Amino acid sequence: MFTHSSQHTSSHRLMRWLTAALLGGWAAASFGVVYWARELSFLWGKWPFSFWMTAQGSVLVFLAITVIYAFVANRLDGPSNQQDHDQDRDYKIQP
Repeated sequence: MFTHSSQHTSSHRLMRWLTAALLGGWAAASFGVVYWARELSFLWGKWPFSFWMTAQGSVLVFLAITVIYAFVANRLDGPSNQQDHDQDRDYKIQP
């Protein structure tokens, strides 16, 4: 039936931790900047930081979150995907 290897369990644990951390970053970029907009009044370039984050910075943070998640998930799923590919190939060879 289904067996859970230690690598499988540790990768799931790491993915849960990564998801929680990235959701925390998303919440900080989405709601934190809005909540503390008056306190974030220092200049970033020619604009106040809160304006820059709402106009452009949040989008860059969301893109970074997506890239980080995709990169880590691909690295963790690599051995599993290769094993699945090998099993599919063996299945097709046998009559």
